[in-house]
Amino acid sequence: MDPRLYRYAMSGDTNSMRKLVKEDQLDLTLQLTLQSNNALHIVAQHGHCAFAEALLALSPSLLFRSNFDGDLPLHVAARGGHKVLVDVFIDSLKNIANPDDEVTDLESTDTSMPQAVWLKINLKGNTALHEAMRFRRTKVAMALLGFDPRLADGLNHAGESPLYLACELRMMVVVERIFSCCSTFRIEGLNGRTPLHASAISGHFGITRLLLQKLPDLIKQVDESGRNALHYSASTAAIKISRLLVQTDRSLAYVKDNDGLTPFFVAIQASRPHTACMILDHCPDVGELRDRCGRNALHISIRHNSLKKLEAMMKRPELRGLVNKPDNDGNTPLHTATKYHVYRKVKLMLDTHCVDLRARNEEGLTALDVSELGWEVNPRQISVRKFLLSRGAVRSQFQTQKVQKFRIHPLNRRGVDLKSFCETMSLVAVLLATISFAAAFTLPGGYNSDDPNKGHATLIKRLALKAFLLSDTTTFCSSLTLAILMLCGTLGDLVFLRSTAIWCELLLTISLYGSLVAFGTGVYVVISDQCMWLAIVVLLMVCSVPIIFDEITRISSKMTPFAVRLQKGLLGQSMKRSIDIVQNTATNIQSYSDSEPSFT
Repeated sequence: MDPRLYRYAMSGDTNSMRKLVKEDQLDLTLQLTLQSNNALHIVAQHGHCAFAEALLALSPSLLFRSNFDGDLPLHVAARGGHKVLVDVFIDSLKNIANPDDEVTDLESTDTSMPQAVWLKINLKGNTALHEAMRFRRTKVAMALLGFDPRLADGLNHAGESPLYLACELRMMVVVERIFSCCSTFRIEGLNGRTPLHASAISGHFGITRLLLQKLPDLIKQVDESGRNALHYSASTAAIKISRLLVQTDRSLAYVKDNDGLTPFFVAIQASRPHTACMILDHCPDVGELRDRCGRNALHISIRHNSLKKLEAMMKRPELRGLVNKPDNDGNTPLHTATKYHVYRKVKLMLDTHCVDLRARNEEGLTALDVSELGWEVNPRQISVRKFLLSRGAVRSQFQTQKVQKFRIHPLNRRGVDLKSFCETMSLVAVLLATISFAAAFTLPGGYNSDDPNKGHATLIKRLALKAFLLSDTTTFCSSLTLAILMLCGTLGDLVFLRSTAIWCELLLTISLYGSLVAFGTGVYVVISDQCMWLAIVVLLMVCSVPIIFDEITRISSKMTPFAVRLQKGLLGQSMKRSIDIVQNTATNIQSYSDSEPSFT
């Protein structure tokens, strides 16, 4: 294409274009870009109506030329939402003097009507109406439907009809226009879905209600995954649509998809307890259904819901009888909660006082057995196990010997990086030893500078200073011993290194608490005579450190709002590949660790 013509088409410079065509005698039908776009395609992108009218006056056939993507200028104008330009194209096609010659270029079977250009599809199977719908060009879609209602009868290569797209994109006025002016129209959608599926997914109540009035048979249709419209509305926040569907046809609540999930299960899985409870209100026996794995509503709620939403489900009288119902593997909801170490959900179930703690799964394991399997010595697992024991949970007979596993130290877990642990311990030990060494020679209160006690500690007779010296010495000796042990441990074998690391953990604890006592007593001996209340506050703050640490550890082991969410199986394909990589790596580490001696 002539660069000047291209620039004039982009800017809409009509006069310059006419002058160029007249002086250079340009054949506009031969002026094409690398993608076979003619000047009218360029104008359609930018919406210059006057320029388009001038081009059509010079060469009307430009309107019928498609580019490499199969797009006519009409497709481009509809995609861009240039409604006035679309009207210009429509008027031009209406006024074609000899349509037969023009339509022949379209490879159309209908060579008797110029309107056949509206029915031409591009390489994706989209008509101009499809393009307008895909980009939510409502005014353009209305204009095209008003001119040729046959456009509503088209289907693109993705299997999407204009009515389906209008429902999916919440274009209510277009849906109403199709029903009012189109005698025939297609209703197919992506992956076997119907317009009712699309309106349920988009959450448009008005469109859903209109579809039920005009096409009542759609309510029972399912897509390729076996899901009806209620499955999709139950997974969204559109509870009004779900209520309308259930009230119209209660049987929708009992339909299982290809995964064996009913809309009730889908609502629980999507953390929509209000929708699930609404379905229970209309269909109280739907809670008795199970999925393909035999899991009931409580199994799914434990896996996918937060504590509050699980509590709301357990308050439903229709679901109380499910608390001891096993799945196909014999696991009750308590087994499931225990498996994922969700302390508060375990506590919530046991607080109902109707849970069978002796229930065994197909492997003969009770909930307590499950809590002790795959022991990782983490706070959440320890908290669940302690709580089950406090409520009288029992082990199966052949699992009694496994209690000795709980004497295993965390450093004996497979895959623990002992080298990094020892390096960190050594660094902390040296730091504490340096601080305590310096503190021993800069005593609180200072030293006497007068005879006969020159050089003696000023406050040596104070009990607080004596406590400071003892705690500081304890910190220094423990830290120095820890550093030496770490040095020796790195020179020994793996078993010796683990043993020294376990002892050094105890020494580090002593050093840290010694530094706390040294700090508190040192501050107290200096300021107690002048401000007793401040000295007491300092001591209280120092004493609160271990209490706060213990409380935060306890709460963190029980409050796990994302523990179940992390266990969800609703991962994308890329995430699954990542998990496979991690699992393969873990298997290699485990194989390596199995070949090493362990220390208990």
